[in-house]
Amino acid sequence: MNQSFTEHALPGIVKVSIAFCFLTLVSGCETLQFYHQAASGQAALLWRRTPTDELLQSKIDPALRDRIETAGQILGFASEIGLPVSGAYLSYVETGESYVVWNVFAAKPYELALRKSCFPVAGCVTYRGYFKRDDADRYAKRLQNKGYEVYVGGVAAYSTLGWFNDPLLDTFLFRSDEQLAALLFHELAHRVIYIKDDTRFNESLATTIELYALEQWLLARGESHRFDRYRLSLARRDSAIELIMLARNRLEVLYDSGRPVAEMEVKKQSIFRGMRDAYSLLHETWAGGDEFYRWMQGPMSNAKLETVADYNEWVPQLTAKLDKLGYEQFKRELSRLASLSQPARDAELSAFKSTGNTSR
Repeated sequence: MNQSFTEHALPGIVKVSIAFCFLTLVSGCETLQFYHQAASGQAALLWRRTPTDELLQSKIDPALRDRIETAGQILGFASEIGLPVSGAYLSYVETGESYVVWNVFAAKPYELALRKSCFPVAGCVTYRGYFKRDDADRYAKRLQNKGYEVYVGGVAAYSTLGWFNDPLLDTFLFRSDEQLAALLFHELAHRVIYIKDDTRFNESLATTIELYALEQWLLARGESHRFDRYRLSLARRDSAIELIMLARNRLEVLYDSGRPVAEMEVKKQSIFRGMRDAYSLLHETWAGGDEFYRWMQGPMSNAKLETVADYNEWVPQLTAKLDKLGYEQFKRELSRLASLSQPARDAELSAFKSTGNTSR
């Protein structure tokens, strides 16, 4: 069935090839290797796509049919509420993997800022993505040898920002209805607006729209039990993020204190332990749910904390704006924010935090 899709895949593969040929002219050796794996990985996904309508007309596993149909319903709703769906998720790829990409985040031991990587199309982002775990681990090791703390996280889906028609993947398709909807809403949100060089705004915005769209979807389905479960999960998630951001703020004060490195290291580990202990106490109060449980169990670092900040720091402010303005006016507000410099945008969002209504 993949062969019959060749004519659909070729334009995307040509785009990848052209982009790669350009990058060979402007990149150093290490960067060139990164672009090569990125282009190869993306092209492989494009080549292996099978149209979902073709799959639905054939004899396929009932579980796969159910998930494709559910994804179609979610995408239909996304289009109804104004998310830019055009061309997205109309094909399927079976990767056989748990994750499609591995992202590498890095920060200095006594700094919170994530190391940035800059690219001609996406601008500067606070990570590097690799299609193979071994490649991600090798890059992480090189950064460790340069004195960075690193965090390698698996990614089930990513957005090409409309450059290609992103496919459904087995890395996420078989999640629960709510989890699948949340993921698709998040990735489609990246098409609403994307600001080069501002990962934190882009990811916080996608999270904001994800949560908004998921709430609207659950209400539209009339599934009050799932909506109630979602609200409880959201409350647990927010409580855990509050603890993480509190630890991050304490680390920021510590790193600006000018204390000797040995003293800072002791205090740093104390802050990490305090965060974990506070989470354990919080977790014991939950009747159910394990939001951030696995995340808390693994090794802790500045890089790991900053990934949470990237996805969530501006969510309360953007959610308050969305609730106040409504979705259509909110999109116009996003265009205005995008026109500002990053310092001006950050300052405005920070000020809104203290004056706006950030409750959901």
